[in-house]
Amino acid sequence: MIPKTPSIINPFYRNPDHPNFNRRARHHDYTRPAKYLITFLKQASTPALSRIIGFPPYVSYESAQTILSSLGNLVPDAISKWIGLYPQIFVPAYSIMPDHIHLCVNVTTRLPMGLSRAIGRLKGLISSSYHNSLPEELRPSEMQTLFTKGFNDRIAYNKEQWKNQNHYVRDNPRRYMLKQQIPDYMTRRWVITMGDTQYMAKGNIFLLKQPHLFQVKFSRKFTDKESVEWTERNKGFLRNGAIPVSPFIHSKEKEIKEYAIEEGFAMVRVCTNGFAERESASGIEFKLMTEGRLLLIVPMEHNTRKEDLRYRYAQYLNGVAVDIVKAFCSSQTGSIRPL
Repeated sequence: MIPKTPSIINPFYRNPDHPNFNRRARHHDYTRPAKYLITFLKQASTPALSRIIGFPPYVSYESAQTILSSLGNLVPDAISKWIGLYPQIFVPAYSIMPDHIHLCVNVTTRLPMGLSRAIGRLKGLISSSYHNSLPEELRPSEMQTLFTKGFNDRIAYNKEQWKNQNHYVRDNPRRYMLKQQIPDYMTRRWVITMGDTQYMAKGNIFLLKQPHLFQVKFSRKFTDKESVEWTERNKGFLRNGAIPVSPFIHSKEKEIKEYAIEEGFAMVRVCTNGFAERESASGIEFKLMTEGRLLLIVPMEHNTRKEDLRYRYAQYLNGVAVDIVKAFCSSQTGSIRPL
């Protein structure tokens, strides 16, 4: 059973109305200069903004091409007009996806009416352009909004985060194609049963069928010599084709994870929280999952609260890793089924 470890509400972001969407920072002043990744969705009744076509092997930005629809073709001009209305705003990157729009928004000086009002104005410009583009006989008597209420924002607090956000936006069409071409790796969820306990998994489930799984767990009691020996032993397991299983919490455990990534090995990571329905891996884990080098195993339930990773809960996660190794490597008592 999952221990009843106290959890805390994310102290900076309010709980979203929908998991991972329409988040708003609790204590952030949205009128002051800042950098954001903004995402907003079209209405279900709104025509598609684009279609994405891909060119295997999907390894670079150029691997996917965005073909804008008649509606999508209106978006770049609307963004240009919007920037003209808000000289405080600079947009270095944006992507127009079939059902949503991503923008990297750099607010360089104070926005008197705030970011929400500005994003609402952009939505209005796009909706107005589309309304006016329709033939008079097809044009509704009143302009219809094309987008759902609200938007998602992620604040970049340093140069690295801002760089990653710009990369994410430019790379979004390629990610979209990967999700289309490799749906099992990106969206399929599995139920893993070990005794009376069930977990959820996403990624290359066949990693659990590998002949050698091993737990990666560092002890704070290790001497310097034992630490070096532990590191070399784990690297040796990887070179011999074994699959590491761990939450990778301690810095030494993270070193093993980084070594596995750099050297082309696969891994099983035990996570702290369940998956939202449409959630997928991001960053380097997205790349690993598309390459079949990653399996994520999590508690069954998704919680919008953030788990407080105290020592007790870290020990619990390491215990899950032990159970996985025993159930699928030694005793073969674990079972797998699609969700």
